[in-house]
Formats: sequence, structure tokens, C-alpha cells
Amino acid sequence: MLYSKPVHGDPDNYISLLSVAQIETLRHVYEHKNSKQIARLMNVSPHTVDERVRRSLKKLNASNRIEAARILAVNGVFDNVTPYQPLTYQLIDLGDSPAAPDAEPGRSSLRRLFDIGLPFPTASQPANRHGLMERIIWPILIAFATILAFSALYSILVGLGRVMT
Repeated sequence: MLYSKPVHGDPDNYISLLSVAQIETLRHVYEHKNSKQIARLMNVSPHTVDERVRRSLKKLNASNRIEAARILAVNGVFDNVTPYQPLTYQLIDLGDSPAAPDAEPGRSSLRRLFDIGLPFPTASQPANRHGLMERIIWPILIAFATILAFSALYSILVGLGRVMT
């Protein structure tokens, strides 16, 4: 509220100027969602979300969307909304995993080097969590396999051509 003029008068008067859609949009802003996320939730375009926020800013005399959402929160409009809490990452101890028996001592590190995972979602890995190396290696492997497949097909066709003549 540093950059805007404070709203004078009864808060119910200026909050009552807002439409239900504007209040819902500011509720999502209060939950720290961006315009695209809000648009998906409300089934409107991101431009509509931005326009609702702009009109709300004028009606509330707020300088930014967070300030407008806070005005509504302070006046009890979002009583049932839990504000966004930053994620805290905790290490989860899953215990010792049994090591696979290897005939050679360096084999497990070699296996880890080549275990890059699949380039598409699976039941055990529904999200893409590949790092930079996997993102570089997979297209190279796919290109190499494609070249091998086409060269094998070409060899077969050349061989058939010789047999037929």
C-alpha cells in the first residue's frame, strides 16, 4: 500500500463495487496463482483475467494485484482461503536400498551412467524429470537408431533387388 492512495470510507462500499468474477479472480491472486493458471481454473482467457484485475485495481485504488487481493483478505472476503505457503523441501529417509549383486565392482557405476530413463511418461515416472544430459542424449540415440533402421531396410531392399534380377 506504499504506492497507492488509501481507500477512504466504508470497505463494504468499495468491495461491493466488485463483481463476483473480480472477487474470485483476486482470490486466486491471493493464492499466488498467475494469470494463465487463473484462466484455466475459471475457463476464460488470460486476457480476461488481466482485464478483471485491472478493473479491480481501479475500483479499489490499488497499485498492484497483490495489494488488491490483500485489501479483500484484510476485510474478510477470503476467510476460507489459505494463503500460499512456500514449499519447504525435506529429505525423506527411505532406508538403505539393497544393492544388486555385481560380478565386477565398477559395474554399478557404469549402470548408473547409462540409466537415463525413458523419454516418455510411464506409470512409475508420470512426469519428465530428465536433466540436461538426458535431454541431449535421447535425441542423439533416437537419431542413431533411425539411421541404423533405415540402413538395415536399405540393405534388405538391395539384397532383394539382386535376388530378383
